[in-house]
Amino acid sequence: MNGAAAIGDGIFQIPVPITDNPLGHTLVYAMESPGGLILVDAGWDDDNAWAGLTSGLEEIGHSVKDVEGVVLTHFHPDHTGLCGRVREASGAWIAMHESDHELFAHMSSGRSDEWLEFQRLNMVRAGAGADEVAAFEQAATTEPPTGPSSAPDRVIVDDELIALTGRGLRAVYTPGHTPGHVCFYLEDADVMFTGDHVLQKTTPHVGNFVYPLEERDALAEFFDSLRRVQKMEITRGLGAHGSPIDDVAGRAGELIEHHEERLDHLHHAFGDDQLSVWDVAARMKWYKPWADISPMGKHMALSEGAAHLRHLVARGLVAQVPGSDPALFARI
Repeated sequence: MNGAAAIGDGIFQIPVPITDNPLGHTLVYAMESPGGLILVDAGWDDDNAWAGLTSGLEEIGHSVKDVEGVVLTHFHPDHTGLCGRVREASGAWIAMHESDHELFAHMSSGRSDEWLEFQRLNMVRAGAGADEVAAFEQAATTEPPTGPSSAPDRVIVDDELIALTGRGLRAVYTPGHTPGHVCFYLEDADVMFTGDHVLQKTTPHVGNFVYPLEERDALAEFFDSLRRVQKMEITRGLGAHGSPIDDVAGRAGELIEHHEERLDHLHHAFGDDQLSVWDVAARMKWYKPWADISPMGKHMALSEGAAHLRHLVARGLVAQVPGSDPALFARI
């Protein structure tokens, strides 16, 4: 990954390292505003990332002290982590959609014994066995990935216009990857900052995290949000990871097709069996065999399996078996 650079349309791109993570970097974007600079996302919270952000700002002729505000695509720590340091250095405001505020608060408050107990019971409700639960408990860290100092102090609402120098950055609410995910549309250039909603190569994670079935249908939200950006006049997409997206509408369509294929595969994988949420995740196709996935990887896969199951139930293709404990599901 090259250093910070101007990438056209008055946009600067700053790769902020994510230490020991295969993603490599979070791409932070900067644009001039009446009060200095607006950043789209901030990056991971450690000294290596902080050095990447501050040196990147210097490379484009600015300082972290010039940051007027940070608009966050969503609450995940590789996007929010450095907000506290930025605010301390510059007095910047931090803005995030209200649907992610509470999730950020939970993430940054530390993982107590109560949190671990909830995760244990949650996995049991999903149908995980004692060995799988024990493996997760051994692998889980109790350190929060970011601290409360990075908490947002403003709420972004759909269609809100953030003032830049001589132009505006419009918030486009795109729930799915998280309940409060937001993309940002640079209207004068038909450029969209897509966060983790649409990425050039990576398929964003979409999950439900409360088992057996959450009320929220995360995958339905994701589909609706993808269709929303498909209809917009976007000439270039700039995601938080990876290369620019030349055809945002086309890539959104590919993501919809990918999940439709996964839903179809999962529906057929049921056969005549009754499956727990854990069984559902184990039968889905992953990047490696289920047995070879790490305990934390299985934890994330379980949430994605639950989201696909939840959507099959919403479509009337699968139903919960009455009286089963843990809950079992079967094709209709």
